[in-house]
Amino acid sequence: MSAIRNETTPKLWLNAHAFAEHVLCAGRNLAWENEIEFAAQYKRLAGIVQADRLSIPLMGFLDNWLLRNSHVLPSMAGKNRVRFAVKRLLTNSALREELTQLVSACCAMVDAEVVLEIPSNTALISWAHLRANPNAHLDPLSDVDIDSTSVYLADTVRQLKHTGIAGIVATVAEQDIAASALLEHYQPLINVAENYRWLFAFRKPIAAINGFSAGKWHCLGDDRASDADDLKSLPADFWREATPHPATQGGMWYYSELPAFVEPEVVRGTIAKLKLHS
Repeated sequence: MSAIRNETTPKLWLNAHAFAEHVLCAGRNLAWENEIEFAAQYKRLAGIVQADRLSIPLMGFLDNWLLRNSHVLPSMAGKNRVRFAVKRLLTNSALREELTQLVSACCAMVDAEVVLEIPSNTALISWAHLRANPNAHLDPLSDVDIDSTSVYLADTVRQLKHTGIAGIVATVAEQDIAASALLEHYQPLINVAENYRWLFAFRKPIAAINGFSAGKWHCLGDDRASDADDLKSLPADFWREATPHPATQGGMWYYSELPAFVEPEVVRGTIAKLKLHS
């Protein structure tokens, strides 16, 4: 992890793994099974996008790990409690060791801050339960499910304390809000971040979703849900060549989800204009 080079220019935080898969992997998945190759891919990504901070999606790792370790599925199955499968998965010692190795390698090799992007709690619960119990009926989830899963996730990311990671991001999706998710249900994750002096933020993939307040924490994709004023989320069409560039401010953070199908030359040019307009 490197320090920010120039505090007088805007600072850029990118969610760019879809772009990385398209540009660096010819549409294939990132090399989740090989921490050195994965870190090299993110190093190349950082060289292309020149971002100050990059997100690693935990869901990509979990999905790949479970495909390679399907023998653990029986240990996740057979219980009515919908949270059982995700708990068994996240507490697996082999999974935690591989995740730690991957994040450590990435932090050591990438010339940018690295943060872990955690999937929506409800999406994670549903995915794990149905992978372990393919024919199961999934009842509507509740705030208790969200709160309990935050505890499991907090214990998992705590294992990353010596990796050099800069922070964690908790995703809040429509299903979480339907399950009455509140800021307090993510307190276990916030506590871990504060204890290790990591940054913490929320992410809302669809800004139109109402009913969630991030309080003092940034809410990537929906700045209106946050009281913080030192980060601005850029719209998806920001990366179109004809889109006017907003006036930017030195020292401010700008967050964007980089679409997969954007030419690297367009990305470089757009970022250069973003930093030039400060």
